Amino acid sequence: MAANESALFCDICKYRDIDKPAEEYCSQCEEALCGVCRDHHKISKLSKSHQTISIDKYNKLPSFIKQISYNCDEHDCVLEFHCKFHDSFCCKLCLISCHRECKEVTYIDAFITPSSGHQSAALDNIAKVLKDLDSNICSALKDRNRNLTELREQKVMIRKHIKNKRHEITCILDLLEGNLLEKTSAMEKQYCQEIEAVIAKLEDEKKKVNEIQNDLKSLQTFASNIQIAMGTKAYKNIVQTNEIIVQKLYDNGSLNNVTMACMFNAKLTRFIKEIKTFGDVRVASYKRHTSFSWGVDTSAQISKSISYANSVENISVRIVRKINVDCNGITGCAMSEAGNMLFLQAYHNMVQMDNFISNQV
Repeated sequence: MAANESALFCDICKYRDIDKPAEEYCSQCEEALCGVCRDHHKISKLSKSHQTISIDKYNKLPSFIKQISYNCDEHDCVLEFHCKFHDSFCCKLCLISCHRECKEVTYIDAFITPSSGHQSAALDNIAKVLKDLDSNICSALKDRNRNLTELREQKVMIRKHIKNKRHEITCILDLLEGNLLEKTSAMEKQYCQEIEAVIAKLEDEKKKVNEIQNDLKSLQTFASNIQIAMGTKAYKNIVQTNEIIVQKLYDNGSLNNVTMACMFNAKLTRFIKEIKTFGDVRVASYKRHTSFSWGVDTSAQISKSISYANSVENISVRIVRKINVDCNGITGCAMSEAGNMLFLQAYHNMVQMDNFISNQV
C-alpha cells in the first residue's frame, strides 16, 4: 500500500475480492481502510492504539514518506523500539543482536509522542537550516549575477579603451587589436561560463530546498507521528547533503569575485619596431563579496540527535573500590586521568594520592 499513490480501495476488503472505497489509512499496518474496517481497526486489541489519517491527507503526503516501510530491513519484523545512542529504529530481533548493551532504548510510541518533543525539535532544526540555506543561496545568486554583469560591463569598457587607442595608431595595429579582442572575449566567455555553471548549481540547490520546505509543511500538517519520526530521519540526510554542496561552492572559491582589466603596453609610441602584442587582459579573483550566515552549527544539529540529560533518579551507580585516608585536614579531592584519587591538605601544603603523600602542591 505504501507505493499506492491513489489509495482508492480498502485493502482489507480487497483480500475478500471486494472493491470498497477507502476512507482512512493506517501507516503502522500499511493498509487503507473503509468505514467498516476502520471501526473494527479502532476496537481491535492489536490495532486500537494505531493512528490513522484520512485518505485525502494521505495523498497529500510527500511520495517518499509513503514509501517508508515500518518493518526492519534485516529481519522483516515490525519496528517497535528506538535506540537513542544509535539514533535508529529497531525491531525486537535488532534489540537482541545489536542493541543489547544500549542503555536508552524506548518504545517507538513513547519516542514519538508529542510530549517527548523529539520529532518537533528535529523538524524545527531542519526548518532553521533550510531557512539559512535558502538565504545563503539567494545571497550567492545575487552576488554571482552581479559579478556576471560586472564582467560584461568591464568587457564593454575594455572594448572602448581598445577602440580609443586604435584611433591613435596605424593600420599595423589592426591585427594586434583583433588578437586582444579575441583574448578578451575568450577570457570573458570562460569565466562567465564558470559563473553561470555556479549559478545553475545554486538554482538547482535552491529548487531542492524549496521542495523540501513544501514537503515539510505537508509532513507537519498531514503526517502521523510515526511518519513524522521516520520522515525526519530521511530529511536529515537530504538536507545535510544540500548543505555540503552549497558550502563546498563557498569553500572551493566558486564564489570568488572575478574581474577583468586591460593593461596597455607602455611602449606604444615605439610599437612599429618593438611591440609584439596589442595589450593584455588581466583577470583577478578577489575576496568574495558575499558571506554565508548559519544560525547555528548546522552539521551538528542535522546529523546528531538531541541529547537530554538523565535525571538523578535514572543514574545507576556501583562501588568500584574503597580508599581509606586520614580525613583530618582534607580540603578537596579529585581523580587523575590514570584513575588515582587525589586528596588536598591545603593547610599542610600536601597532596595525598591514595596512600602516597607528596609535599609538592
